[in-house]
Amino acid sequence: MADKDRRTINEQYAAIGQRLIETEEILEQIRNSQATIVFLSSQHKKIESGKVVHAQCEKIQDKYKWGLPADFTITVFEPNCIGFTQEQLEILIFHELLHVRIDYKDGEEKYSINPHDLEDFRYIIDRFGSHWDEVKDPNEMDFSKMDLESVNTDEQIKQNLDHLNC
Repeated sequence: MADKDRRTINEQYAAIGQRLIETEEILEQIRNSQATIVFLSSQHKKIESGKVVHAQCEKIQDKYKWGLPADFTITVFEPNCIGFTQEQLEILIFHELLHVRIDYKDGEEKYSINPHDLEDFRYIIDRFGSHWDEVKDPNEMDFSKMDLESVNTDEQIKQNLDHLNC
C-alpha cells in the first residue's frame, strides 16, 4: 500500500520562509505583494519521474481556496530530507520560494509558478555550490562547530512528532 500524502502546517518552515522573504533581495517581489504562502510538511516519500522530490511549491487553484485560504503552498517531503542540516533545509525552502511568480495585470496581482530554469539553478549553484543537497556522512561531520542551543530537546522532538501525527 502506498504511503498517504497527508500534509500538515509547519510553523518551523513558515518561520524560515518568512525570514528569507524579509531578508533576501531576490525575493522582494514576494515581500512587496499580497501573496500568502502556507508552509507544509509531509511524511510522504515523493518520487516523480524516478527522481526524489525534496520539496514542492504549488499555486492554489481558486476553487480550493475555501479550504485553504492561501495563494501558494510549499511542502517539504520530510522522509526525503533526512540528514539535511538546518542550512540545507533553508536552501531548499529558498529554492522553492524562487518558484513563486507574481505578475501585474490591470493593477492586480496574478500568481503562477516559475518553472525550473537555468537562472534559478545558476543562482543556487553560485551561492551555495552544486552539491548543496548532499547529506554528509555523520562520521565526517565536525560536531565541534554545532550550535547546541539549536538542538531540539527530547520534549521538543516529542512535540514535533505529535504535531506530525507520528
